Amino acid sequence: MDIRFLSTFIEVANTRHFGKAAENLFLTQSAVSARIKLLEEYFQTTLFIRHRNSIQLTPAGEKLLPFAHQLSDTLKDAKRELQLESGEYVVCGATQLASELQLSSTLSKIHEFFPDWSVKAEILTLDNLSRQLHERVIDLAFSSEALKSEEVISEEVWREPLGLFSVNDAQQSIDAADFVAIEWGSKPREAVCQVFPQLREARLRTNSLRLALSSVEEEGGCVVLPLSYAQRGNKQRELILLQTFTEAYACVYLNHLKTVKRPALSTVIDQLFKPAS
Repeated sequence: MDIRFLSTFIEVANTRHFGKAAENLFLTQSAVSARIKLLEEYFQTTLFIRHRNSIQLTPAGEKLLPFAHQLSDTLKDAKRELQLESGEYVVCGATQLASELQLSSTLSKIHEFFPDWSVKAEILTLDNLSRQLHERVIDLAFSSEALKSEEVISEEVWREPLGLFSVNDAQQSIDAADFVAIEWGSKPREAVCQVFPQLREARLRTNSLRLALSSVEEEGGCVVLPLSYAQRGNKQRELILLQTFTEAYACVYLNHLKTVKRPALSTVIDQLFKPAS
C-alpha cells in the first residue's frame, strides 16, 4: 500500500472536505477520492460517511486515524535520519508571493555559504506553510505576512515601499476595471484604498507578482508594486509611477520554530539573516 494514501486519509480527516484536502495536497479532487476508495478496499471497510455538506469518520476510520498518524510520523523521522546520514540539508517553503520576492536570493546565499548542503524548496499556501512548519516537514518558511503562532518566530527580512504604477502615461482616471490587485496583505490593501477607495474592486486578484505584471503589460491597466521592482528590466512596456504610498509596504518574513532541534539549522539562520553586531 502506498503511504501517500494514509497521508491523504489524514488530510481528509482533518479538513472533513475532499476539495480542501485536494487543494492542500496539490491534487485533484478525483485523485483524493480515488485514494480513499483504494484505502477502503485495502482495509475492506468504509472510512468516511459522505453526506451532502459533511464528511464524518466512521468508527473504523476513527480507529485507523492514530495508526495513520503514527506511520506517517515514523516515515518522516526515517526520512530525516537518512538525510542526516547523507549530510546536512535544509527544506524551505514559501508562499507564492514570498517566493518571487525572496526565495531565489535565499537559495543562492545557502549555496554560497553552505555549498555541501542539500536544499529543497516548495511553494505552498499560507495554511499549508504553517502546518508543515509546525510538523517540521519544512525548516524555514517565507511569507508576506507573519505567521501567528506561539511556537513560531517571525522575522522581517525584506521590506520595500509600494507604489501604484500604470502602463499608460496618458491615463486620466484610476478605475477598478483597470486594476490588477496583488495580495500584499490587509495593511497595504487598506493604505491603498484610503487613497483610492474604488480599488477595493479589481479586474484581477492574484498572489503572483509575475502574473500581475504579465496582465498589465499585455492588457494595460495599473498595479501596486514595490518601487524598485517596477524598475527592473525584461518588461514589454514601461511602468509609470502614479502614486507612492507612505504607509504601504511589501514585506517578506522568515518564520521558524522557536525550538530548533538541529544546531546546524540555527547556524543557517544566524549566518544568513541575523544582522552583524
